[in-house]
Amino acid sequence: MDRKLCTILAMDVVGFSKMMSNDEVKTLEILKNRRSVIDTLIEEYNGKIFNTAGDSVFAEFLSPVKAAECAIQIHSKNQTLNNEDVNMSFRIGINIGDVMISENNLFGDTVNIAARLEATASTNGICISKNVFDMINMKMKISYEDAGEIELKNIGRPIHCYHIIECKGTTRWFQHDEDKPEIKIEKPEAGSLAVMLFKSLSSDEEQAYFCEGFSEDLISSFSRYKKLVVISSNASFSYRDKNKKPSEIGKELGVRYILEGKVRKLGSKIRITCSLTSTENENTLWSNNFDTNIDEIFDIQDELVEKIVTNIIGNVEKDHLKLISNSKPENMEAYDLVLKGLEYHRKSSVCAENNKKALEYFTKATEVDPKFARAHSWKGCSLANNAEWFPNEMPKNWLDEAFSSVKKALELDADDPESHRIMGAVKLLFENDLDTALFHHKKAIDICPSDTYHISRYTILLCYMGEFENALEEIKKAMRIDPFCTDLIHEAAGICYYGLKMYEEAILEFKKIKVDTRNSLFYLAASFNKLKNKEKSNEYLNKATQNGKISINKFLSSQPFKDSIFIKDLETNLNNI
Repeated sequence: MDRKLCTILAMDVVGFSKMMSNDEVKTLEILKNRRSVIDTLIEEYNGKIFNTAGDSVFAEFLSPVKAAECAIQIHSKNQTLNNEDVNMSFRIGINIGDVMISENNLFGDTVNIAARLEATASTNGICISKNVFDMINMKMKISYEDAGEIELKNIGRPIHCYHIIECKGTTRWFQHDEDKPEIKIEKPEAGSLAVMLFKSLSSDEEQAYFCEGFSEDLISSFSRYKKLVVISSNASFSYRDKNKKPSEIGKELGVRYILEGKVRKLGSKIRITCSLTSTENENTLWSNNFDTNIDEIFDIQDELVEKIVTNIIGNVEKDHLKLISNSKPENMEAYDLVLKGLEYHRKSSVCAENNKKALEYFTKATEVDPKFARAHSWKGCSLANNAEWFPNEMPKNWLDEAFSSVKKALELDADDPESHRIMGAVKLLFENDLDTALFHHKKAIDICPSDTYHISRYTILLCYMGEFENALEEIKKAMRIDPFCTDLIHEAAGICYYGLKMYEEAILEFKKIKVDTRNSLFYLAASFNKLKNKEKSNEYLNKATQNGKISINKFLSSQPFKDSIFIKDLETNLNNI
C-alpha cells in the first residue's frame, strides 16, 4: 500500500445532532451553503478534500502553514455569515504525519489523531498537534495555548497539543515560510550585503541564542554604514533551513555579497569562523578565524565590520568605525543575559511562558550591569508583553516601571535604537504626542536602517501625520531590504495607498496579509466602499466588527490622524457601508 507524508485538517459542526433534531431542512441548507465556502477556501490554500461524512470534512495539505492559514480563514469567514437567524459553528483539528493511501482516501494514526484533536478544540477553535506547532510557530501572526499532553479517545499514547489563539505580544520576528521573495530586485546595488544567520557548532543547542544575537548585532553595525545596503534579518535569516547556493540567495535578495559564519562557544571561549562571498561568481573574497572570549566579543565585531566594509567599499576611517559600533556594556555577563532574553522575547507571541523567561533575563541583566542601556530598553518592552499575556498577575505600577526603564535606557545611551522605538510607541499610544513620537521613530531608523519593523511603524506614523507620499517612500525601503515582506509591511503600504486615494492598490496590499488584522479589515471595507463595491465592503466590515469584536467608533479612536477632515471622511465612509 502506498504511503505519503501530509498535513491533515479535520473539522465538523458543533452541536450538529441537536441542530438536526430542531430543524433538519434548515440545518442541511445552512451546511450546504457553508460547505460551498469551506470547499472554496480549502482549494485556495492548495488543500484537497479526501473524505466527508455528514457534517465532517477531512482535507489534506502539503504544508502545515497552509492548513493553519486555511483553518483561520474558515472560522473568520464562517463567523461573518452567522446572525440571529442563521448560526453554525465549527471545530478544527490539524495533525501532520505519515498516511496510507487507499484509492482516493487516506487512513492511519495521523488522520485519527487529527479527528480527535478536532473534538478537543473549542467552539470556533483550532487544536493542533505538537508536530504541527513545531513547524508553524513564528511563521504566522497567531499565538498558542499549550494544552500539554492529553489522552485522546482510541489513541494509544498521550498527544501533546496546542490551541491556536488570537495573537499576543510582539510580532516582529516572524520567519518567512515562502520559498522565494515576493519582490524581484532587478539590479543589486554596489554595496548590497546579506548577513546570514551564523551557525552554532556547539553541541549544546541552547547556544543558538548567541549566534542569533551576534548576527543581529552585525547587521545593526553594517546598516549604519551609509554606503552599504544591508538586508534585514527577517529576510536573510529565513534561509536558515534552506539549502541554496550563494548565487541563488544573491539573486533572490538582490545582493552582491553574502557574509556567512560559524560559532563554537565553550564556556567563555569562542571561535568565530566567517567568510565573505561574491554572489556573482561564488568566489570567497575574504575569510578568517577569530579566537576570542565573551569579554572581547565587541572588539571582534568591530574588526569584522572593518574587514568586510574594506572589502566591499574600500578603506574606512577608524573614527567612522567608532560611530557605527554598538555600545559595549561594562559587564559582559549582562550582554549574554540580554541575548538569552532576546531568544525568548522573539518568541513572546508564541506562548505565554516565553514572556516570563524573557523578562527574568532582562531584569537580571539590569541588575548585573545597571548602566547597560539595551537591558533597560528590552525590559520595558518585555513588561508590556507580559501585561498583555498576564493582565491579572502584573503589579498595578507596571506601566510606570516600563516607562522608567525606557527613560533610563535613553539616559544611558542616546543612540540605542530600541529605546527610541519604544519611547516613540509610548508617546503615540499613551500620550498621543505625534510629533515627539515621530522624532523617536525617525531616530531609531537613522541609527539602525536595516530594521523593517522600525520602518513600518515609522511609515504608519507618517500616515497619521498626513505625509502619505513620504510614508510610501519609506515602506518601499522596507520592501527593498526585506523582499519577502512581512504582514506589517503590507499593512503599512495599504494605509499609504488608502491615504493617497489609490484604493485598488490598497486592496492588493491588504489582501497579501496572511492573517487578517483589525486595521486591514476596516481599511479593506473602506477601500471597497470607495470603489462602490457594496458586497465586498459589507463582507469586510462584518469581518472587522464581528471577528474583531470592535465597533467602527472604537476603530476610529485607534487611528490618531492629525487631519480632522481625513478622519471624518473615513468615519463617513465606514458608516455609509
